[in-house]
Amino acid sequence: MVEKLEKLTARVFILHIRCPVIARNARAGQFVMIRFQDRTDPLLGRPFAVAGSEGGIFRVWFQVTGKMTTLLSALSGGEIMSVRGPLGNGFGKPGREKLVLVAGTLGVAPLLKAYEEFGRKMDCELHLGVPDSSWFPFTEKVRDLITDVRLFSDDGSLGSQGNCLKGLSPIPGSDEEIWACGPVPMLKALAGHYRKGMPSIRVSLEARMACGIGGCQGCVIETVKGKKRVCVDGPVFSAQEVTWDGMD
Repeated sequence: MVEKLEKLTARVFILHIRCPVIARNARAGQFVMIRFQDRTDPLLGRPFAVAGSEGGIFRVWFQVTGKMTTLLSALSGGEIMSVRGPLGNGFGKPGREKLVLVAGTLGVAPLLKAYEEFGRKMDCELHLGVPDSSWFPFTEKVRDLITDVRLFSDDGSLGSQGNCLKGLSPIPGSDEEIWACGPVPMLKALAGHYRKGMPSIRVSLEARMACGIGGCQGCVIETVKGKKRVCVDGPVFSAQEVTWDGMD
């Protein structure tokens, strides 16, 4: 059941859903499939990363980009949705002392859950990239949830000018690992930036999905170990596992 819908900007929202089973069991990097119960258009569910949970309620962050998200942006508290999850493999547990989170806009969602699980207990920082000052309410909400945020914007109107990779060191420290989520070009650039340090990088990939359980083969990617499905083999992969030359 929809607990509430929180509006951050004209196109960015946080959906709070009451479902104790998912709230209790979801781990950082996992996702849910959400669909409407009372309509057949859109027919299929859509994947959304679990961005946090508390008191039987879990949260997803989304940006209005099409029909499904437009409909979600009009929801009211008390409405009943069909939700399946948690699905996929998450980030697991940090293997080093420091955790560096890297996000492009709404890619921050699974990293918020990562911070909720691990970041409060260890040395952790978030490098967040946004286009411009219209994202200010979004960045302020993120800063409410994560203590150490390094902010970057394309035009320099928020934080430092540049993308979220700008503030990263040339080589990952021996005591740190990087967890990232965002558009594929950003993740591909991150893998290129750290070509020699990719074993310490985990990336959460975004992909179109129809079923979320591996049956439709709609989210297949190429890896060094052959074809894998983002929904069940991921969405989190080691950066060195992904065949980035085939990603766009």
